[in-house]
Amino acid sequence: MRAILLQKQILSLYLTATHISAFHSPLKDIYHCMSRMSSNMSSDDVGLKDVGQQQQSNKKNNNIFNPSTTRTDKLSSWRSHIDLSIKRSRKIRGSNYVQIATTASNGEPRCRTVVFRGFQEFPNDHPISVTAAISESDSTSCVMKMITDNRSNKVSEVKAASNNNSTAEIVWWFPKSSEQYRIRGKLLFVGNGQFELDNDESLMNARKQQWGNLRDAAREQFFWNEPGAAFEGEPNVPAGGRDKEGALIPAPDTFLLMFLLPERVDYLCLTDNYHQVDELAADKKTSWEMKRVNP
Repeated sequence: MRAILLQKQILSLYLTATHISAFHSPLKDIYHCMSRMSSNMSSDDVGLKDVGQQQQSNKKNNNIFNPSTTRTDKLSSWRSHIDLSIKRSRKIRGSNYVQIATTASNGEPRCRTVVFRGFQEFPNDHPISVTAAISESDSTSCVMKMITDNRSNKVSEVKAASNNNSTAEIVWWFPKSSEQYRIRGKLLFVGNGQFELDNDESLMNARKQQWGNLRDAAREQFFWNEPGAAFEGEPNVPAGGRDKEGALIPAPDTFLLMFLLPERVDYLCLTDNYHQVDELAADKKTSWEMKRVNP
């Protein structure tokens, strides 16, 4: 209705302006522009019910992947889905930022953003190996790798969890393809002797490698003062986490590798309203039960 009233007002201005210039008035151009706009609109304003349709139209026009054209009746592992999602969003800055939620000792939720740093490969017989079949002849690791500070709340919350319950959940949204993954599982930390599996050679090597792969600025953060404590000035930290000769300083006790061992994945694609849930079977290692559910 607002569009029609606006058109009438402009028409009135246009009729008045024709007394000044019948052929050169800029209002004439505005009027024709509004006429074309109104011809593409209904008498009602666009509402929330139309947003999804407009988004789908925009995606098709921009040649963005449309899953509805490739879905089959055969279910694919969530690991296959997320590999495609990552590939399509690789060039988007911040596309590897995920939200991870834990539970505080008083039962309240705590959520923060961390950087996903890839899936950690392990031998199949490793105690924390979790895989998913990507094809009949190939299994791929599902263990999600991140880093954190040993002084952070997420670490203390997991340590304080009753019955050794280290369950956490990641939410990963891919804006380019309108896909959401909710990944629930157990958190596991790897440090410098503070945690149960810190003597595991594979885990210690992974921690050392990740420390070396960090940017200098990221390494410096693990030499900062206590997170969350009162600010007392800028700390004196080794530049880039390096010594005077420029060699890397060994990872401090504050630097932890953080792994999420997935047990349940909820995958939702808003482009075609496809919804799938994958749950790790009883063997807790390789077999996933997949089912399509209502969106």
